[in-house]
Amino acid sequence: MPLRSDRPGLKWSTRAGGRQPYWVASQITRDSKGYPDRTIRLPSDADDETLAELCRDHTARLLTWLATEERLAEPFPRYDGTILSLSRLYQEHPDSPFHDVKHNTRKTYTDSLKVIETTIGLRAVRRVTVVDVRGYYKRWREPRVEGGTPRIKRAHDAVSNLRMILRFGFALGHKDCGDLYERLAMLRFERGGAREQEMTFAQATAFVRKALEMGSTAAIPAERAKSMAIGVAAQFDLLLRQKDIIGEWTPAVPEIPSAIYAGGEMWQGRFRWDNLPGWRLRVRTSKTRSVIEFDLTRYSLLFPLLDSLPHAERTGAIVKGEHGLPIRERSYRKWFRQIARAAGIPDSVWNMDSRAGGATEADEAGADFKAIQDALTHSEGRTTMRYIRERAAGRRVASVADARSRKRADDSSEPGTA
Repeated sequence: MPLRSDRPGLKWSTRAGGRQPYWVASQITRDSKGYPDRTIRLPSDADDETLAELCRDHTARLLTWLATEERLAEPFPRYDGTILSLSRLYQEHPDSPFHDVKHNTRKTYTDSLKVIETTIGLRAVRRVTVVDVRGYYKRWREPRVEGGTPRIKRAHDAVSNLRMILRFGFALGHKDCGDLYERLAMLRFERGGAREQEMTFAQATAFVRKALEMGSTAAIPAERAKSMAIGVAAQFDLLLRQKDIIGEWTPAVPEIPSAIYAGGEMWQGRFRWDNLPGWRLRVRTSKTRSVIEFDLTRYSLLFPLLDSLPHAERTGAIVKGEHGLPIRERSYRKWFRQIARAAGIPDSVWNMDSRAGGATEADEAGADFKAIQDALTHSEGRTTMRYIRERAAGRRVASVADARSRKRADDSSEPGTA
């Protein structure tokens, strides 16, 4: 910090008793970062040379303090009262729960926090009201294009993340965050209904056929066609989540067994060729951490695809992207939609709907409900019910009515029945 005087920090106070010299830290810097001796009285009878020397000494101690404070400064943003600073603090503070969640969950949080930062980031927390938050929700749920579908999930997630960062700010001792968090406690917002779509067996089969056809005609690379066919068939047949099939790319951590490294990233997943001894796949699922084992020879859509691959190609991840590396989520979603459209599958059907399709197919085939629940690795039966689509549920309701009708007919045919 360049000094503008040979007597830095000197300030005179004029009183009835005469002029009194002081050294004042604010004459050197606007932010003294808590320096304890912000004002020091100097000898009133000191000559100019002595005053200059004292001022330089006091200034040197201040500058040393500032340099030390700079080195010890918190390695995360300071909270300045705005929602933007609170959001950044939540993401960068070393003790934030943001660092305790999985990589894909952090990405979901980050997407919502970007919505918050770009729309209301400059608002002061202390000035935000409950009415304001209701308005933010309406703004966040507006369709992407005029006449489009309201983005209810986007808005609900943004409000949830706003509550989350306010709670963290309150935990750090910022009263304005706690005040707003408490005022929002009783507020409820529409979160959107559960999905009702499913991928049927006919659609899954059409996807597999179209993928292989596009690969054979060079409409898409043959390796991509095989991987996409296997990925969708595996999701449908095994009732597994997308992440359990394609694994996950995350920032690299050294020396993780079975991880595949590329640049500063690593891939981990269980759907690998070296994890299929005797065509048996053992998986600890990504969400519930349940362990489940499959005999892949029992699955008529998936197994022929796996068995048809040459032995030379049976290395690493089973579902691959470019350059023989495990596929990335974004590529999987993009390539799924490209092939699905070519196969005549509506855009309203997502690859995640294969779990619902498989569960509904199993229910219609008469599989035991508890067995379906176990296959989906659900701990709650009501969760499984959300995966069994309405037409199957309606068929069960009708079967109850039929059973009751048969019972009535049997009762009325018994001797002595009025």
